[in-house]
Amino acid sequence: MTEQEKQFFAALTADRAESADTLEKPSMRGIKNSVVEKYSDQAHFIYELLQNADDAGATNARFILEPDRLIFIHNGTRHFSVTDPSHEDEDSDAGRLGDINSITSIANSNKTAASIGKFGVGFKAVFQYTSTPYIYDPNVHFRIDRFIVPTFIEEDFEGRRANETLFVFPFDHAERGQKEAYSDIAEKLRSLSYPLLFLSSLRDIDFEFEDVIGLYGKSIPETRQIGESTAELITLTQNSGEDIVDQYLWLFTRKDEAGRKYSVGFFLDKDKKLLPKKEPAFCFFPTKENTGLNFLIHAPFLLTDSREGIRAGVAHNNHMVALLAKLASDSLLYLRDIGIEKSARLIDDSILSIIPTDGDSFTDVNDKRHISFMPFFTEIKNIFTTESILPTRDGYCAKDTACWAAVPQLAELFTDEQLADICEIPEAHWVFVSMGRDEIQRGNKALASYVDEIVNTWLDENTIISGRTVWDSYYRKRTKSIKGISANFVEKQPIAWLHVFYKWLSETTKRTDSIKKMPIFLDKDRKAVAAFDSSEHLILFLPDKDLSGYTTVYSELLTEKETVAFLEKIGVKKPSIRNQIYNIILPQYKSGVEIDTDPHFLLFFKYYKQCPQEEVDDFIELIKDCDFVTYYEPDDSQPYRGKASDLYFPSPELKEYFETKKDALFVAYDEYLDLVGASNEKQLISFLTELGIKKSISIVTRTIDYSEAVRRDLPMPRSTRGHSWSEKTIDGCKELVTAITESKSIEKSKLLWSALVGICETYHSLSYLLIGSCSYYYYSGYTQSFEAADVVLLRTEKWLVNAAGDFVSTSEITRDEIASIYDTSSEGASSLFNFLQIANEAGADDDDDDYDNLTDKQKERIELAKKAEALGLTEDDLEEIAFIKKQREAANAARQQKGPQAPTGTVSNDDSDSEDDIGEEEDFGEDAGSGNEGYNRKPSSKVIRDIARRTKPQPTRNDIVQPEPEDRADEEIDEDEYTPRPVDYSKRIEQAKQKSAIEIDKIAYFEGLQKRAVNAEKYSFCWFNTLLEMETLTSNANNLNSKEVSISFARVERESGTQRTLVLKYPSRYIPQFMEDLADIPLVLHFGDQTKTVAIEVANVKSYTLRVKLKTNADIDGIDLSAVTEARIDAKSPVFLLEELRKQFAALGYDDDYNMQQNLCENIEFVFGPPGTGKTTHLVRNILIPMMQQQEDLKVLVLTPTNKSADVLVSRLMDTMGSDTSYIDWLVRFGITNDEAIEASEVFRDKTFDIRKLKRTITVTTIARFPYDFFMPNGARIFLNAINWDYIVVDEASMIPIANIVYPLYKKTPRKFYIAGDPFQIEPITAIDLWKNENIYTMVQLDSFVDPVTVPYKYPVTLLTTQYRSIPAIGSVFSKFAYGGILKHNRTADSAKLLNVDCGLNISALNIVKFPVTKYESITRSKRLQHSSSYHIYSALFSFEFTSFLAENIARANEGTQRNFTIGIIAPYRAQADLIDKLMASASLPVSVSVQVGTIHGFQGDECDIIIAVFNAPPSISSSKEMFLNKKNIINVSISRARDYLFIIMPDDDTENVENLRLVKRVERLAKDEYATEWHSHDLEKLIFGTSDYLEENTFSTGHQSVNVYGLPEKTYEIRSEDTAVDVQIHRNVTVQIPQSNLPFDDKNKPLTVSVETQPARNTKKRGDVVSKQYGDGYVVKRAINSGKTYVTIQFGNIQKTYDEDIARKNRELTFF
Repeated sequence: MTEQEKQFFAALTADRAESADTLEKPSMRGIKNSVVEKYSDQAHFIYELLQNADDAGATNARFILEPDRLIFIHNGTRHFSVTDPSHEDEDSDAGRLGDINSITSIANSNKTAASIGKFGVGFKAVFQYTSTPYIYDPNVHFRIDRFIVPTFIEEDFEGRRANETLFVFPFDHAERGQKEAYSDIAEKLRSLSYPLLFLSSLRDIDFEFEDVIGLYGKSIPETRQIGESTAELITLTQNSGEDIVDQYLWLFTRKDEAGRKYSVGFFLDKDKKLLPKKEPAFCFFPTKENTGLNFLIHAPFLLTDSREGIRAGVAHNNHMVALLAKLASDSLLYLRDIGIEKSARLIDDSILSIIPTDGDSFTDVNDKRHISFMPFFTEIKNIFTTESILPTRDGYCAKDTACWAAVPQLAELFTDEQLADICEIPEAHWVFVSMGRDEIQRGNKALASYVDEIVNTWLDENTIISGRTVWDSYYRKRTKSIKGISANFVEKQPIAWLHVFYKWLSETTKRTDSIKKMPIFLDKDRKAVAAFDSSEHLILFLPDKDLSGYTTVYSELLTEKETVAFLEKIGVKKPSIRNQIYNIILPQYKSGVEIDTDPHFLLFFKYYKQCPQEEVDDFIELIKDCDFVTYYEPDDSQPYRGKASDLYFPSPELKEYFETKKDALFVAYDEYLDLVGASNEKQLISFLTELGIKKSISIVTRTIDYSEAVRRDLPMPRSTRGHSWSEKTIDGCKELVTAITESKSIEKSKLLWSALVGICETYHSLSYLLIGSCSYYYYSGYTQSFEAADVVLLRTEKWLVNAAGDFVSTSEITRDEIASIYDTSSEGASSLFNFLQIANEAGADDDDDDYDNLTDKQKERIELAKKAEALGLTEDDLEEIAFIKKQREAANAARQQKGPQAPTGTVSNDDSDSEDDIGEEEDFGEDAGSGNEGYNRKPSSKVIRDIARRTKPQPTRNDIVQPEPEDRADEEIDEDEYTPRPVDYSKRIEQAKQKSAIEIDKIAYFEGLQKRAVNAEKYSFCWFNTLLEMETLTSNANNLNSKEVSISFARVERESGTQRTLVLKYPSRYIPQFMEDLADIPLVLHFGDQTKTVAIEVANVKSYTLRVKLKTNADIDGIDLSAVTEARIDAKSPVFLLEELRKQFAALGYDDDYNMQQNLCENIEFVFGPPGTGKTTHLVRNILIPMMQQQEDLKVLVLTPTNKSADVLVSRLMDTMGSDTSYIDWLVRFGITNDEAIEASEVFRDKTFDIRKLKRTITVTTIARFPYDFFMPNGARIFLNAINWDYIVVDEASMIPIANIVYPLYKKTPRKFYIAGDPFQIEPITAIDLWKNENIYTMVQLDSFVDPVTVPYKYPVTLLTTQYRSIPAIGSVFSKFAYGGILKHNRTADSAKLLNVDCGLNISALNIVKFPVTKYESITRSKRLQHSSSYHIYSALFSFEFTSFLAENIARANEGTQRNFTIGIIAPYRAQADLIDKLMASASLPVSVSVQVGTIHGFQGDECDIIIAVFNAPPSISSSKEMFLNKKNIINVSISRARDYLFIIMPDDDTENVENLRLVKRVERLAKDEYATEWHSHDLEKLIFGTSDYLEENTFSTGHQSVNVYGLPEKTYEIRSEDTAVDVQIHRNVTVQIPQSNLPFDDKNKPLTVSVETQPARNTKKRGDVVSKQYGDGYVVKRAINSGKTYVTIQFGNIQKTYDEDIARKNRELTFF
C-alpha cells in the first residue's frame, strides 16, 4: 500500500467512525437491520463472495468452514483498492470508487444497472453471522468494525499464499450462535445452485468442513458459433463428500445492444438426451422468480431490493424476457441441427416435456404486478407452427404434413406412405409417435390442445378406418376431409401387411364391428369387398366346392390361421339357407324375371321353422316386401304373386265382409296348406301372419289428392307452400255402407256393426283412429288434424236399422231405439255408441256408468276438455295457441341463426305493451275503427298473447329450477265467518298467467334438452352432460312439487342385539332409495295422544321396511315400541347429490363431441361375480388385504352404491382379518354407517379426521360422496376427488348410474381401477328414459360370461366361477340361464336344509306352480295401476295363503329343533309386491319362520332358504324385449336368491300369449331339466282348503269404495281396486254353525253339547286349526290326494285322526280355519 493509500485509509476510517456513530443512534438502528436482513436466505452472501472473486479474475475459490469461523480464499489478480473518501460521490458515478470504500459503505458501490457489482449491499449479509469480518489482501490487511469502520491490521493471516485474497468471518454475532451459523453455511455450501454457470473466470470451487471435502467445477468441451449465438456444451461437476455428479447442458448465449450477455440452457441426461428441469430465473445466481419453464434462463435483470425477485413493470426486464424468448425458440432449431449433425437426435418426442404448452399458466404480459414469461410460450409455439421441427419417426416435418395418432399403435401399424394415402396429404408423416393423443387428453388437456394446434390433424382408429367429414359452410354440406381406408388402398397392400392389419382389427369389438360393411377384404379376383352389405347381411363367404354365384375370400388370405379366425369371428362362413335366400334368391325378385315361387316359399318356410326366436323379426323384415305370396283375384283362376301385407286370410267372416269390395285379395291358403302339410298348419298360420297377411279388417292410410280438395271437411289453413292431406280409413267400409244404403240389407248392416264393434275392442276408440292430417307450411312446418271421411260416412249415412225396421242415420236414433239384432252390451259396442254419437236417453246415471267404463287416459282427456270449456276456449282458440307456440319457436330459431327476420305475427322480443306484437292476423275478426274492437276479438286471444309475452325467448336453467309462485289468491282475510269471502279475480288471473308462462318456459327448455340428448352421440361428453342435467332437473322438479316425502309406518321394532337400531314396517307408500343418502331425519313416534321425536342418523331401505339407526342422544330405552300406533318420517329429497355430480362432471371440460367410451383409460380390471360367488369376499381377500400387506405406502379408495354395501365390505374385511386388528391403522369407513359395531370401532371416521396422516389406507365410502365430500381436519378441506389414490375399487357396479362411475374414471388417474359386479343383475334406477338400463357394463359392452369381450380395450376380466349360495339344482338353473352353464357349485344336494314336512306336497328343490289368467273381469284378470305397475289379485292371494300354509307346516314339523327358516316372496311389480306384503302383514306367522316380501330391486344381494318367485304378467303380454318380465337381469335376480328351495309361480299354459314370456318359459324348461315338481294352483287350493275354487268363491272384488264395513263380512277376502291403489281386507270366522242332526256323539252314543256362535273377522284361531267336538282343538298335519279324494290327518293332542275331507266338511264333522 502506498503512502497516499495509507492516508486515504486513515481518512476513510475516521469518516466511517463518524457514520457509525450516527447508525448506532436509536433512531437509525433500523437502517442497519434492513440492510443486513434483506435476504430471506441467510447464507446468500456465499454467492456475493463468489461474484466478487469472479470480478477479481479468480479461477479458483475455496471455503474452509470451521466450528467458529468461515474462511474464504480466491486467487483473483485484482486486489483491494482505496480512494479519497472526500470524493466518493464523483468516484462512484465514474465507476472508480475504491474496493475498501465500497465494502464499508451502505448502498454505495461501483454497481451499475443490471449487474451484480463489487461489494454492494449483498456483502452486508455476512453481518448476520459475524460482527468483525477480516480481509487479507496482498496489498492490505484490515477488519471491519461497527458494521462499516475499516481497521488496519499489521499481521498477515498465517498460511496465506502471496497471490491470494483471504476473508475470515468469525462467528461472533451477538444474536446468532456458532452452531447455528455453522449449520446454515454448511448446508448452503452443499447446495449451491450452479454457482459457476454464469461466471466468466471461476472454474473451480472447493469447500471443506469436518470430514467433508466438496467441489464445484465447470468445463466446456465444445463451443460453436451459430450466427450471433454462442453454443456451449457445458459439464458441471459437483461433489459434496459423496459421489461426484456431472450435469450436462447446452447453453446458448447472445449479447444485447449494450453488450450484456443473456443465456438459455437445456439440460441433458447421461445419454445426452434433453432433460426437463425446473429452475428459477438466474441473474448470475438463482433468484426466487418461478419461470414456469422446464429449461434455464439467465439475463442481467434488474432485481428487487432483496435480490430474490425480478422487478415487474420495468421496460429493461420486459425487453430481456423478449430477447430470451426469441433465443429459446431459435435454440430449439440449433438443437435440432446439432442432433442431425451428430446423428443423435436432441429434439424428439420428449421435447413436449420441456417446452411450455399451457398458455393459461403464464401471467398476462401487461400485468404490472408480476413479470410475465408468456413470450416464451408465444415464440416457441410460432417455431413449431412455421418450421420443420416436429419430430417424426426418423426425422422432422412441418405442420402442413404432420399427423398425430390417437394411440401409438396406429403409427406402428400404418407407415407414413400409407398415412399419406389415407389422409390424401402428400408427404404426410406421423409425429410424436411414442405418445398417443388419447392418453395425453386424459392426463393433460392443455398439452393435447397445444399439439392439436401445431399439427395438421390428429387421427384415431375411427378416422383411419372410416374417414372424417367436416361441414362445408360454402356448399352447406358435409364433405370428406380424410378419406380413410378405401377399396383402392386395400388392393394396393401386400398380403403380409393385410394379415397384420386384420389381427389389429380383431383386438377390439369396436374395430371388428366398424369394418364389417367396409371393403377391406379381397375376393377371389383380388378386388376389395366388404363382408356385409349396408343392411348387415353377409355377402362374403369362405370358398367351398361346387359353390357358384357367391362372392368368396381370396385364397391367399386363408393361409394365416389368425386371419381365418378373424373372418369367422365377424361372421364370414360357408353359405347357409339364410345366405342363399339373401344372396341368390331375393335378387331374383328385383330382376323382373319369371319365377316359380313355390320352391322359394318352401325354403323360406323351412328357415322360418328353424330360425332362432331372436332372429325371426329380422328374417321376416328381409322377405316380407318380396312378391312371392300366391293369391287369386275374384272370378279369376289365374294365380298371381304379391306382397303379404296386401292380402287377407280367407276366413268366412272376412270373405263375407269384403263381398262388396271386389279388389280385396286373399292368400291361396289351401294351396299352401297342401304344400307344407297339415301337420305344419299352426306354424304356417304363424308364418303368414308375421309376413303381414291380415286376420282382421285393416285400417289403411290414404293420401288425398288435389282433385278431392273440394271436400268441405278438409281444412285449408293459410300456407305459403300449399297443402297435403292424408287420412285413415277402414278397409271396405265405404263399399259396404254404399251396398247397405242401396240394398237395404239388414244382414249387411249387422255385419258392418259387428265389424266395427270388433275394431273398437281392438283399438278401444275409433275417434282417435279415424283421423286425417293436413300438412302445410307457414314460415315453418305445421300439421292440423281433421275427422276422416269414414267418420262422416258412418255418422251421416242411413245404414242402421231401428226397432221398427227402418234404415236411419246415427242422428236419427237413440240407443234404446236400435234394433235388437245388434250387439249393444259389449265393451266394444259401448265404445262404438260413443263414437257414432248415438244419444242415450237413459239419463245421467247411464252417462256416469259410461264414464266409469272409460280408460284413465280417456278420463284425462275429458277433464282437459272440461277445463278448456271452463276457460271459454273453443277449438279455434286451441289451434291459435298451437300456432302462436310454433311462431315463438320459429322466432327463437331465427334469432339463434341470425337469419332473416321472423315473419309478421311472431312473438316480439322487446318490452312493448302493444297487443299487436303477438300472433295477430287479419282474419282474427277485428273491425278497426268500428268501436267494437274488443268485442269482436276472440275472447281468449288477448289472454294467450299476454301469457306469451311473459315467456322468455330462450329460457335458461335458472328460469326453470325456481319454485312456482305461491298461490296467494286465497290468503287469509280478516272477515267474520258469516260474510261471504270476497274473491280478487285480478290477482287470480295474474297468478294463473304467470304460472302458465313459467310452464311454457319449462316446456321450451326441456324440449331443447331432449333434442340435444337425442342428437348427441351416445357416450359423448355432451350426451352425459345433457342427460345429467335432465336427471337433475327432473329430480329437482319432483322435489319442488313435493317438498317433503312423508311416510308413515304401522309397526316399529328394535333390531335384535342392537341399542339404537329400529326396523320400521308396513309403510304407507313406496320408500325411495334416496333415504339412504339423508342424515338427521326426524322420526315422530305416536302413542295414542302422545308423541316423541327422535333423530335418525342413517337409514337403510329394505323393500317394504326401513332400517334406521338413531343418533347417540336418542332416548328410547323407556319406550314400549309395541304401543307405537304410528311412526312418521318427513324428509326432503337430496337433490344436491345429483346437482353436485352434474357440476363436477361439467367441470371435466371436454369438448361436446368427446367420446367418453372410446377414450376410457386402459388401467381397468373387472371382477365379474355372478350370484353367490363371493364377489365381496374376493375383493377383500385377493385384492384389498394383499395391498395393505405390501411394504409400499398405498392409498386405496373403495366406492359402493349404498351405505349398506359399504358396511358389508368393511365388516367382511374386519372378519377376514380375525384376531389381527392391524386394520385399525389403515381402514377408514367414511360417511355414515348403519352398523353399530362399525360405528363403535376405530375404523369409523368423521369429517374431522386427517386422512393425510395415513401413509397406507383403505377408505370405504359411497360413490355418491365422491364428487362433493371431504375430510376437514383443522378447517382444511381435503376432498375425496382431490386425493391422489393409488387404487380405486368400485363394488356392486351394476347398480351404479353410469355418470357416477364414469366421473371418477376421468377425474382420477390411479395405477388401476377395479370394478366389481355382475352385469346380469339389477341395473341402476334413473328418471330419464334415454339412459335407462345404462351402466359401466353396457358402456364397455361386457355382456357375456362365457366370452367376456370389452371395448375400447381388452380389459382383464376376473371370472368368479364357483357359487356358494345355492344347492346344485337351483344353481344350475341360473347358471344356464345367464352364465352359459359354466358355474361350479360348492354345495352338494344333501346340504339342503330339510323341511321335514309331510303335508301332501312332494316338495323338491325346484317347484313350479301355475295359476289361471283370464281376460274377463274376475280376480284372475291381470290389471295395471295408473302408474303402470301391474298386479294380479288371484296370484297374490294364492301366494299369501300358500306361504302361510307352508310356514305353519314347516314350523310344526320342526318344533323343538331350534331350526329357523327364511322365506322370500319376490314379485316383479311393485303393486303386486305391495299387495302380497299387506296380506302377509295380516298373518300370524310362527316365530321360527320369517317371511320377507319385496320386488326384485329389494332383494338384490339377499338370499333366503326358500324363494317364492311370483311372475304375474301385465294385462297384455307382448313379445317386446322391453317388457319387464322379458329382461334377463330381472328374472336372474329372482331365481338366484334361493339357497335350498325355489318355487316359480307363473301363468298357466291357457294364458293368452303366454309364449311371449320368453325368459320365464325358459326358466320353466331349465327347471324341468332338473326334475322340478309341477302343480296347478287349483290343486294346491284343494289341498289347503279342501276345494279347488276356494279363493274365487270367497273373494269379493269391487272397483268402488263399497267394501262392507259395518255389517258382517260377506266374503273372506274383500278387494277394492282403483286407478291408483289396491286394498284388501281379510275376514275369518272362529266357528261354523253345525246342524243338530250332524252333531258328533260321545262314547255312549249320546249327542255332545255344542256351543254355536258366529263372530266377525278378528279371532284367535290360525289357519290350519281345526275344532272337533269329539276331540277338541287340533291342527292339520297332513293332506294327501289319492284317486281324486283329499285325505286330511289331524293332530288332537296325542291322537292323530284321518278323515275324507269332503265328507267331513259336508257332514260338518269338523270346523276348519
